[in-house]
Amino acid sequence: MWDGSFHHIRITGAAGDILWGYRPAVSFRHWAIRKGQDGRWILTATIACVEPFAIRQTPLLFTAPREGARDGFWAWGVESVQVGAERLVARLGPPEQ
Repeated sequence: MWDGSFHHIRITGAAGDILWGYRPAVSFRHWAIRKGQDGRWILTATIACVEPFAIRQTPLLFTAPREGARDGFWAWGVESVQVGAERLVARLGPPEQ
């Protein structure tokens, strides 16, 4: 019986940012978000540009345009972030409404 929840979801996109206030802390060329069985949202992304000071600040917000949605965008609060030379992995909170 279906319990009304989704356990395996994957969302992808081209451009996106993690914002600190109104400033981009990181900009992406490609990103993907998945929801695992434990219910956690995980963002993986290819970095285009990073601002080292801003990415260490809080609060951070992941944002990206929603393809096919008129003037819409994805938004998640960032709970933790790990930045590598070219890739980023972040744990996200629930999607913003």
